[in-house]
Amino acid sequence: MIPLMIRFCFIFCLSVLALPIFAQSPDGISRRRDPDAKDMDALRRWLQDKRLVTMREIGGDLSLSGEVRTEFQATSEQRNGDQVRGGGGPRPMFAWDVEFNLMFDYRADRTWATVKIEYDNDMGIRSGTFNKIRLEKAYIGARLISGDTFNMDAEIGRRYLSNVFESKIEFGSVFDGALLRLSRVSPSVGDFITQFGAFVINDRTNHYGFIAEIGALRIANVGLNLKYTIIDWDRPGGETEKGNTAIETQLTNLRFRFLVSQFLASYQFFPYWTGKKLVKFYGAVLTNHLALSNPLATVNVYNQPFGKQNWGWYVGVSIGTVKKKFDWAFDANFQWVQAQAIPGFDSCGIGRGNAEGVGLYTRRNDGSGGPITSRRDAVGNGNFYGFSLDGLYAFTDNMTINPDFQCSWTLDHDIGPNLIYKQVELEFIYAF
Repeated sequence: MIPLMIRFCFIFCLSVLALPIFAQSPDGISRRRDPDAKDMDALRRWLQDKRLVTMREIGGDLSLSGEVRTEFQATSEQRNGDQVRGGGGPRPMFAWDVEFNLMFDYRADRTWATVKIEYDNDMGIRSGTFNKIRLEKAYIGARLISGDTFNMDAEIGRRYLSNVFESKIEFGSVFDGALLRLSRVSPSVGDFITQFGAFVINDRTNHYGFIAEIGALRIANVGLNLKYTIIDWDRPGGETEKGNTAIETQLTNLRFRFLVSQFLASYQFFPYWTGKKLVKFYGAVLTNHLALSNPLATVNVYNQPFGKQNWGWYVGVSIGTVKKKFDWAFDANFQWVQAQAIPGFDSCGIGRGNAEGVGLYTRRNDGSGGPITSRRDAVGNGNFYGFSLDGLYAFTDNMTINPDFQCSWTLDHDIGPNLIYKQVELEFIYAF
């Protein structure tokens, strides 16, 4: 009875998510009759049929898990010496969040599906929100080839790029697409992986991104890992969206003019001096192959060359893993990122704070607001150096505390204002 009830809850939740699809005609045009009537009947019949099938009959394992998080952030950001946080501005100096994550995982012999729904809201009687719901993860997968030393898997759906690819400063955007993964095990040499992915950027203009990775893990069984990743955001010939002016189109194409390579190396081991806890040293360097030395000259705005600001790197060390009560982990890293190294929307590094939300090429970081007219006004999420400290400690098997501190300074003072950014974050997490 219990597995059946759990499965029913799983199907019910997925059905609720699917209602907007069932409530729409195939061509997207509303019909004159009640659009929900026929689809709801079909949904009821489908649910009735599924109730007759138990987990034991279809096989596989269904797991349901969740997280409750409460988060506090204290942020200081100075722009040319003036404080720009708090005081009723666009970003608070002190922020409180409450979050609930619900995760479903279903695994059969050669197929799987994963769903994560995030409810992340601001606290406060006046500033609080109650309706921030996000489908953070929803994808399905299958093992196409299963062998003793070689496997091939395929997955399609939604997740973050950082769920698949590793970096401290990029892969912060959503990966809505398909992934093909090949892995081969060689006991004497190491494990080899190759991944290819294609994802949607803008389906109205047939704009797609592509990513590929090759890697060697646990080389010669000494804990050495090497990975090379390349991601292509650019659309050959550019994209033109209906209703945009010529300048808006050129600015959009500049915003996605990124072909970024990253080479990552790490070494991990379990030394006696940490009580056999995992220690990992890592570092990476990346570059944008499509960066222009004078990008805004292409839209005839001004002629103040950036120079090619297209490199970034980071180094760090992490100690420990958290699996049970009294476990702890710590990570420290240093980041150095030029202005054009990665697209702002894909940044997952420390960043610059950027409370006013100004872009590198446009007045707003989302690409809107028109072009920047002076190099001194350009901001974006790059052009910084700084460090990050991140810890995790488990009070119990379920309750953990996650303190974090990060700060950054302006790298090139000839581009944009002088920003000094610092943030302290304290998060309590209850996982079940």
